[in-house]
Amino acid sequence: MRLICGSSIAVAGLMLAVACGDSTGVDPFSLVGTWDYIGFTDDGVAAQTTGTWVFEADGTFTVKGTVTFPGEPTDDISNSGTFEQNGTAVVLILGSDRSDWTLSASGDVATLTEDEPPPANTITLRRR
Repeated sequence: MRLICGSSIAVAGLMLAVACGDSTGVDPFSLVGTWDYIGFTDDGVAAQTTGTWVFEADGTFTVKGTVTFPGEPTDDISNSGTFEQNGTAVVLILGSDRSDWTLSASGDVATLTEDEPPPANTITLRRR
């Protein structure tokens, strides 16, 4: 079945928003891909970060890098887990730990904000 962008039918419009939203063929809100780890906050405290996050199409992810909070030693991070994404709702699962996040994106930068009272934790990534 062939869909043509620009159809005025409401249902087709919803389907086409995903299909035609990005000329690269990558949904701009899809986490699948490789990302530079460019920021992290914990209870409003910003850390310096390095490394990468890789989200696979099979629902797995890996993160390798460092996190350094002001006045604290650098923590090496090497984790893997699974994730579920439904639009802007993202669940990250590491072993038995599950956390809910909201995804926002602007250009090639994505921010995950943990669903918790302010100041919520954030992860900031830049698509490679």
